[in-house]
Amino acid sequence: MSFKSVICVCLLVLTAACGWTPVYMKNKQDISVLNETAQIRVAKVPEETGRILVRTLKNALNPNNQDVSKKYELQINLSETLNTDQGILGDNTATRATMQLTAKYKLVELETNRVLLSDSAYTISSYNILTAPYATLTAEQTTRRRLAELLGDAIALRMASYFKGKSLP
Repeated sequence: MSFKSVICVCLLVLTAACGWTPVYMKNKQDISVLNETAQIRVAKVPEETGRILVRTLKNALNPNNQDVSKKYELQINLSETLNTDQGILGDNTATRATMQLTAKYKLVELETNRVLLSDSAYTISSYNILTAPYATLTAEQTTRRRLAELLGDAIALRMASYFKGKSLP
């Protein structure tokens, strides 16, 4: 055996001995958490931003699209704040806007109607106000969509964290 072969074998043996596993490998608890989050029904949220948030949550909570009965409901109250008084030019026109989406949500157990978790999350971003109205509208819509997706991911992570902290079978 060459020196390089010996080093490679030693590294493989040491790596296996330390309990190293690939990042993509799921353990039983992770599968259990996925099964629990798949049982969450996401209540409708009004407006286009709400629909984007709901779609993002459904995809994140049930990535394998399992057809399971729902034990929980996630209820969300979404609000948006827009501040256009930033980046003021000499002629008193704004050049920058900041948008914040805030979601107050609660996870309710459907059988007992008991609130298991109540929390809030927010995302914030900004965009340029341009001289072309269509470009500004597009920037605003893109920012709103991205914030809704980020908010959905944050809430889904919180749900997974909640179920991972519970003692699951």
